[in-house]
Order: sequence, then structure tokens, then C-alpha cells
Amino acid sequence: MDYQVYSLAELSSYAPDTSLLPADEQRVAAQRGEQYARIRSLLRQELQRRTGIPAQEIPITYNQHGKPECNAQPFNLSHSGDCLCMAFHHTAIGVDVERIRPRHFESLAARFMAPEQLGGFLSRNCPPDEFYACWCAAEALVKQAGDTMWNARQYPFVYHSGRIHSLFDRAPAVMLFTPMPGYQGAVAYHP
Repeated sequence: MDYQVYSLAELSSYAPDTSLLPADEQRVAAQRGEQYARIRSLLRQELQRRTGIPAQEIPITYNQHGKPECNAQPFNLSHSGDCLCMAFHHTAIGVDVERIRPRHFESLAARFMAPEQLGGFLSRNCPPDEFYACWCAAEALVKQAGDTMWNARQYPFVYHSGRIHSLFDRAPAVMLFTPMPGYQGAVAYHP
């Protein structure tokens, strides 16, 4: 498992190379703008480096939930605020990064936390660091499974002492990390 973190502000000096993108991605880049083109060309460069396949020829498909997939090199990416993270592994992988900001956690936590996690979270007065760790873990788990956050409760876990402990069969490992100051991240993968 390998992940790389980038500052989007630092990447703004990187000129996107749209010649690395196949025609369909070039059309999307024309609609979505330079940041999309920058991220996609960076992703394709990294996939080319890892697979040896020319960047423009790397087949990227999308599952029924819109998650991009590549059989030649499983990957996942996430961005929030100024942080971009790309993760790679030999099997399916999920990654999430979130910018930490003030918000009301109780109602959002109730939407994705399993009862085993939610009770403890509420009893500890909803600590923000725990919320973001759990949010990122849930996102990473559903992305690793190719699922959506609407189904996050199907991947129950508990947070204890800065670690995620999954409560379901054949659960992937979940590693929490700090991608940059003011952000939380998590990656889910089968070792």
C-alpha cells in the first residue's frame, strides 16, 4: 500500500498535460477546468510509472457508484480543501482526506456510524478529532468496497485510542494518518 499527498496550492504551478488524457477525459477536463486536468494528468503519470502502460492508454472505468477503477493498478483518490491524496495497492483500496472544520457532528454521525460506534461517540460529547477519524475511516471503507456512504453502516467499526477496529468479516485494514496540518485521512486496504 502506498499513498501520496499533494497540496493543491503547490500543484497550481504544475501545468496539466492534457495529451496524457484520452479523448473522453479531455472533454471532461474542458468542462471542469484546469484543476481536474491537473489531477487527472498527475494520476495518469503515476499510473504509467507503476504499470508501464502509456498514460493515455490506461483503461479507467467507473463502477455503479462513480468510483474510478483501473484493473492494471488499483488506486483511489480523495481531495478536500487544499489536500489531494492518491493511494495505490495491489488490490482494491479506499482513501479519504477531510479538512477539519467546525460543524455540528451529532446528526451527521448518526447517518454513517454503526450503533456500536455512535453510542460511544455521543457519550464522549462528540469530540471533533474522533468524528473526523471515523468519517475518513467510513469513507475509506466504502470506497475500498466500491460502495457509497449511504451504505456505510454495513461496514461497522469502533474507534479506540486513535485506531479503527472493524467489526465485520473479512474487513480490510484501516490506517489513520494526518496528510497535512488541519486535515485527517484514512486508507482501507487488504494487506
